[in-house]
Amino acid sequence: MSTVRSNSRLATFHPAWGAALMTLAGASLLAFRDPLAATDADTAAGLVLLVLAALAGAGVTVVSLARLARHPSAFRADLDNPGIGAMIASWPAGLLVLALATLEAGISGGVDATVALGTGMTLFIPGLLGTLAVGYMFYSRVIGIADVPLAAMSGNWFVPVVPLVLVPSILVRAVALGLGGDPAQWAFAALAGWGIGFGLFLLLAAIIGSRLLLAAPPPPHLAPSWWVWLAPLGAGGLGVIALARMGSAVAAMSGLTAIAVALASVMWAFAVWWMLLALRVLFRERRSLHFHIGWWGFGFPTAAFATLALELGRLWRIAWLTPVAVSLWIALLLLIVWLGYKTIRGAIDGSVWRR
Repeated sequence: MSTVRSNSRLATFHPAWGAALMTLAGASLLAFRDPLAATDADTAAGLVLLVLAALAGAGVTVVSLARLARHPSAFRADLDNPGIGAMIASWPAGLLVLALATLEAGISGGVDATVALGTGMTLFIPGLLGTLAVGYMFYSRVIGIADVPLAAMSGNWFVPVVPLVLVPSILVRAVALGLGGDPAQWAFAALAGWGIGFGLFLLLAAIIGSRLLLAAPPPPHLAPSWWVWLAPLGAGGLGVIALARMGSAVAAMSGLTAIAVALASVMWAFAVWWMLLALRVLFRERRSLHFHIGWWGFGFPTAAFATLALELGRLWRIAWLTPVAVSLWIALLLLIVWLGYKTIRGAIDGSVWRR
C-alpha cells in the first residue's frame, strides 16, 4: 500500500477536506428547502452557508489542483491507498452538492435564477466528470490489490457514489430554471447518473456489510464511515423523487411501460460503467490472457447490451443510442469472426479440447 511521505503541507493535504465542502453545501441546500416555513431565517442561513460553501469549494479546488500539479506522486499514492483513496472524490462530489445548493437557491428566490443556473451548471460539469474519473480510477485500483486490508474497507468507499445519485436532483432544478435542450435527453442523463450511483451503492453495500459482519469493526478513526451510509440512501431517495418529476419526458408512455423503461435505463447505465471498468482490468491483464473456448462468453453479453441500447434509443427517441448499438453490433461481428478463427485453429491443433 502506498503512503505519502513529505514535510510539505501541500503534498500531505488530506483528501477528506472535500467533506467540509459537502457538509456546508448540504446544509445550505436544506436551508433553501424552507424547513422553517413561518420565517425567512432559513433563507438567510442558506445564503450564509452557500457563501461559506463557495469559499470552501474555491479553496479546496485551488489547493487540490496545485497538489495535483506539483505533487502528482502524492496524489497517486493516495489514490492507491484503499483506506483513503475514495475520499479524493469528496472534492468533485462537493462541487456537485454545491451545484445543487446553488440551483435550489435559484428555485427558492434566494439567488437570481439566471445566475443560479449558470453557476450551478458550471459547477455540475467538472463535478460530475471529476467524480466519475476518481471513482473509476479508485475502484479499478482496489480490484488490482491482492489482499485489501479489512481495516481499509469502510463506508468511505461510498464517497464516489453519493454525488452520482444526486444527478437527477440537479438536472430537475436546472430544467425548472430554464435549461434548454431535449427534456428526454436530460431525463435519460438523470436516470444514467442515478443508475451508476445506486448500482455501485448496492454492490459496495454487500461487500462492506459482509466485512462488518465477519470481521472486527473499523478502527476508531474511521467513525464517520459508519454514518456515511445515510448519504447514498438519503441522496438516492431524493433522486427517485426528482426522476418522478422529470416524467414529462416520457409523456408518450404510461403506467408500467414508463416504469419499465426507466428501470431498463438505470440498468443500462450501470452496465456502461461496468463495461468500462472491465475493459480497464482486461487491458491491464492483457499479457496474461490466452484464448480458450470460454472466450465465447464475451459474445452474448455484448449482444444483450447492444440490443438494450437499440431498444432504449427507439423508446426515448434519442438518436445517439442507435449508432452506439450499431457500433457494438459491428464489434460483435468482428469478435465472432476472430473467435471462429481461433476456435477452428484450436480444433486443428487440439488446444480447444484441453481444459
